[in-house]
Amino acid sequence: MDRLLWHVKQPFTSILICCGLISGCLISVFYLGQWQWFVCSGVLLFLCGYFKTFSSVLAGFILGIFVTICHYRLVYVPPLAEKGLEQEVSVIGNVRKVIGTGSNPYVSLELTSIGQFKVPWYRRVRANVSLNGALPGDLQGATLAGTATLRPFRSRKNFSVFDAELYAFRNQIFYKGRVSVVDASYDHSERLRTSYRTWVSQALDGLHFSWFYYVILTGDKSAVPQADKAYFQSLGLSHLLAISGLHVAIVFALSFGLYKLTLVLMWSRLSQHHNYQLGYFTFALLLSGAYVWLSGMQVSAQRAWLMALLGACCFLFARHLSPARTLIYALAVILLANPFAALNLGLYFSFFAVVTIFMVIRSTARESQRLSRVKLLLYLQCGLFAVLLPLTLYSYHGFSLSSIPINLLVIPLLSVVIFPLLLIHLLSVMTTGWAVLAVPDTMLNSAYQWLNAFPYHWWHSGTMAPELVILSYIALLLCMSALTRPFAWVPVSAALMVNLTERPPDWQVDVFDVGHGTAVLVTSQGNGLLIDLGASYFSRYSLFENVIKPYLQAHRITLVHTVISHDDSDHNGGLAALYRYDGGRSLAQFHQGDGKALCTLKTVQMGKLSIESLWPVETMNSDNNNSCVVRVSDGTTELLLPGDIEQVAEQALLALQSEKMPSEILIAPHHGSNTSSSMGFVSAVAPQWVVFSRGYHSPWRLPHKEVVARYQSTGSQMLDTATAGQVRFKITGSEIQPETARNRKSFWFLR
Repeated sequence: MDRLLWHVKQPFTSILICCGLISGCLISVFYLGQWQWFVCSGVLLFLCGYFKTFSSVLAGFILGIFVTICHYRLVYVPPLAEKGLEQEVSVIGNVRKVIGTGSNPYVSLELTSIGQFKVPWYRRVRANVSLNGALPGDLQGATLAGTATLRPFRSRKNFSVFDAELYAFRNQIFYKGRVSVVDASYDHSERLRTSYRTWVSQALDGLHFSWFYYVILTGDKSAVPQADKAYFQSLGLSHLLAISGLHVAIVFALSFGLYKLTLVLMWSRLSQHHNYQLGYFTFALLLSGAYVWLSGMQVSAQRAWLMALLGACCFLFARHLSPARTLIYALAVILLANPFAALNLGLYFSFFAVVTIFMVIRSTARESQRLSRVKLLLYLQCGLFAVLLPLTLYSYHGFSLSSIPINLLVIPLLSVVIFPLLLIHLLSVMTTGWAVLAVPDTMLNSAYQWLNAFPYHWWHSGTMAPELVILSYIALLLCMSALTRPFAWVPVSAALMVNLTERPPDWQVDVFDVGHGTAVLVTSQGNGLLIDLGASYFSRYSLFENVIKPYLQAHRITLVHTVISHDDSDHNGGLAALYRYDGGRSLAQFHQGDGKALCTLKTVQMGKLSIESLWPVETMNSDNNNSCVVRVSDGTTELLLPGDIEQVAEQALLALQSEKMPSEILIAPHHGSNTSSSMGFVSAVAPQWVVFSRGYHSPWRLPHKEVVARYQSTGSQMLDTATAGQVRFKITGSEIQPETARNRKSFWFLR
């Protein structure tokens, strides 16, 4: 009897420990050093005092915190501080990714040594660098040695758009800089992955969907055309462009079946005295594990492989492990290996999807015999759509209207037809040179083009706060049990109260963090005025395309007017992207559709806001002094945007429009340069808030000390996009409420 109780108790204890470990990792990743950590610890200690079983949860919780701290100090702390990077150092590293080509290629370099520091085997130290010197013909996978000038990685920080700093932290990219290459060689293990990708690319050459087949075989999304990536998202098929549990499950099943078929063909009568199941599972695990490694070890793929390993072990050793326990153990192992995997949204998509599949199969188990496979697939797709909807809204600011029917067709097609044919195609090309996929690929392309004719696949919902996502999943969790279902109204009511009590401001000013440049968005009642577009780098990376446009779409803002202050690359670099976005319609009022022309002097209304261009009255001798000066007012609060005008233009403007100068909010002229912000101009404007829009690593050391002193003398409060990220002012009546992206999106490990 005691032994029976021991067997019952141990699995329950292990589940409690794993749950505590998972909670400890999640809380310490997001809230370490903040009051939430102490609240959670206090609650657990209180529960442990009254319920003995919670001691296991507390043990796991403490283990999770310990693992997170150790992992951070061993793996995620930069090996060299900023002071250690003040001069050139010798480096050796392997090229992980070619980001940009040209005379000075831009690559992601995985360093093995920096000066005297040798990177230990258990960690990764990466740097995004430009290259010059003795470059090899093939950079991918090359090991480079040379001298480097490095600085800590720092990027722009904006609301509602891609967070490059968080991405860099997750991928252990600690530095930026440049490397003068002296020598190049090739590492065998890295060359193996590169050779595999090159061979796959060559084998798929000439097919319409070569980029898609390449992604699902290698996990490398660099070859995906941007237009197709966006269209896959609108169809609800983005999950197919990331190696997930679906892909690993297909490879595992095909490997298992292939090995079994091979044995049957080789020996018509298998001996009953041998355990062939061990061979089947071993071969399938090895092949699917190799696929996970070749495709970049993505979190969702790791989860699927770990679950397959646990399932195989239970089958071979005749042990029962429930799906829930399998999932919990897999998650615990992943977080033990890397607690900061919690920052990857793919982890939540993957685990929530598997939980949904288990729940749907369990709820339909009683009627499975009379439930058709089509109906089961429909239930699964509807369940996945409902459960993943909050995460989808948070991540993509909308959802696909056609995802359910399209996935009902595509998932079986991929599993049963495309993937097997793809493997046969690779074998055929390798042996006979015959392209097996040619005809099916043409048919798929025709169907894809037919779907392209229907543009109404995606619905933009706008941004969703993380608090609402959490409340949504609490409500779904409570609905899973008949005992807790009556309490689901509590989080639903809380979410409704948040939405109903949150009053939007009368109007809002967003000063984007675009590095050295300017981009300011003024919004009121869903309409927007955009002043300047930021820069464009190497004619391929536009800040309008990657920062401003996603923000407009995320917040469902209609761009009514655009003003380009002057024809400098840090102000109008996104002009081509703007024309692609709206055909130049927003330029009609102030530029007559020509973004390179000087702005015309006029006043227009946008709801309750008056938008007036005050300058240039006459053409002056420099682009800076010809900047368009814009004043926005609601009758109570004023915003002044003077572009890059210098002191000569400031004095002329004061002589003509002195009564319109006083403003509560000012965007500092010329990014805080001493050529502007004369004492007379600063005194006339007398801003309550002044914002410097500039880059962090500014070679001009902006804002200049003299300029800062002038604004301090008038009592102005200063904000800097280089240190604060995107600056936002919410204006209601005469009240101005500022907030910054770095304060709102703060993580203890990025400070």
